[in-house]
Amino acid sequence: MAKTRLTWEEVSQYEQMEPNGKIWRHNGLYYYVIEEGIASIRVVYELPEDLYHLFEKGEKDLHDLNIKVKTGNWPLTEEDKRASRKKFITEHPISLINTSSGYYLFTEEELEKLIPIGEKQWIKAEGKLPDDYVSPLKNKTKED
Repeated sequence: MAKTRLTWEEVSQYEQMEPNGKIWRHNGLYYYVIEEGIASIRVVYELPEDLYHLFEKGEKDLHDLNIKVKTGNWPLTEEDKRASRKKFITEHPISLINTSSGYYLFTEEELEKLIPIGEKQWIKAEGKLPDDYVSPLKNKTKED
């Protein structure tokens, strides 16, 4: 989406399509108004009609549109965020040692491979594992 040369004063004369004054229509074209910069200058972006319809149907919200018009990409979904975090931890298993918050992303079999690698990386970097560290693999019993 490209910034336009339209000013707020021009756009504010168009048909308002959204109560907060972010989306406007004129001659079949849609515009998205964003406040940008330190001085909060209103900037007008072209908004393709298909994006407006996604907003209108409730499939996307103003936050989603804001990111899309500025970057050309939709914001990451929760699934995308989980996949990105899993990829990072897989590439840096040392991060599993100081926090257990990423364990849920992996199967037991994956953790059985990653934890020993992470432990070795931690020991190489820090000299020893954290004093309060308890390996999730050591909590297993033969009955598990």
